[in-house]
Amino acid sequence: MPQVTLNGISHHYRLEGPEGAPVLTLAHAQGFTSQSWSAQIDHFSDRYRVLVPDLRGHGQTEMAGKSYRIEDLALDIVAFLDALEIEQTHYAGASLGGMAGFALALDHAERLRSVSFVTTQGILPQASIDGQHAATAVMRKDGAEARADAVLERYLRRGYQADQPNSYAELRRQFTTNPVEGYAEAGDAIFAMDFDPRVGEIDLPTMVIAGSDDIATTPERMTLYRDSIPGAKMEIIPNAGHMPYVEAADAFNVVLAGFLDALPRN
Repeated sequence: MPQVTLNGISHHYRLEGPEGAPVLTLAHAQGFTSQSWSAQIDHFSDRYRVLVPDLRGHGQTEMAGKSYRIEDLALDIVAFLDALEIEQTHYAGASLGGMAGFALALDHAERLRSVSFVTTQGILPQASIDGQHAATAVMRKDGAEARADAVLERYLRRGYQADQPNSYAELRRQFTTNPVEGYAEAGDAIFAMDFDPRVGEIDLPTMVIAGSDDIATTPERMTLYRDSIPGAKMEIIPNAGHMPYVEAADAFNVVLAGFLDALPRN
């Protein structure tokens, strides 16, 4: 898979689909990789040019090696677009990737054709920050293996491991092979963000997608973005937790495609 150096960091990415088609950029959750979007790459790459990066410190992309802000992830996406000579993209981001979507939509809206926020939020509650601090401390001491199943239990709907053991194993592999310090760097960026006071400024076609069983970012929490962003639409994916694009990929793809395909292609 290709690599490109952006903002001093070697980034890995996938780019699939016909040249000249509208571009769709997909950005993954903290602790996972571009491979978590495999079902969407397969579904959309017949009619979209699908760009899927590994974010800083995840997958085959280097760690920053220092603290950074969510806004820096947005700058990485802008740098991808510049390097690949892409003027504009549709953007869908999950969790961490959705947080970067807030920064893109607020500060680089001219590069986006639309934005989709998937199981994400613009500021993290203090209880979540405290919990992640504790989890990161365990991972630094004992490795990602020590927290992988607890994270997946929180993120995935009840029974997913039993129902979909191969998918569960792949998500676990992604989580345990990412560097712990890459996870920690992303966590520090998340803890420092606060986009919620500004979300009413977003002026783009917007879709908000929640998982019905998500306890990490509940559908109730995500209604803020439906209600605060002018013209925003919202859909709740049934029988899915924090990763509906994996847990209920077919239903998720129908929702995202329905939103994107209704927008002008040029």
